[in-house]
Amino acid sequence: MSYRAVTLAGADSPSEHLQLAAFTAMAAVVFIWLGRRQRRTGRSLLAPNETMRAGDRLIQPPPPSRGYRTAGCVWIGVGGVFVLPAVFNAVAAIHELIG
Repeated sequence: MSYRAVTLAGADSPSEHLQLAAFTAMAAVVFIWLGRRQRRTGRSLLAPNETMRAGDRLIQPPPPSRGYRTAGCVWIGVGGVFVLPAVFNAVAAIHELIG
């Protein structure tokens, strides 16, 4: 087993590499999805863009904000950080299975 692959991924077997790759890929998908949603709507992830009823009146959602769009881009960047370990772990698993 290559010492470099162990230090990069922290795994000892191809199955552990594949598990780490799957976990980091799922995290990447979630962060990128949340970031794209926030960037597209320009609203907070917790406050949807629906009108809500409070008592006897309707409350409009907040207007789209540039700050929330920027935060969406940041979440996409965080998801991108998780893509690289997923690729490295998948390559390390394939490398160990082949050779």
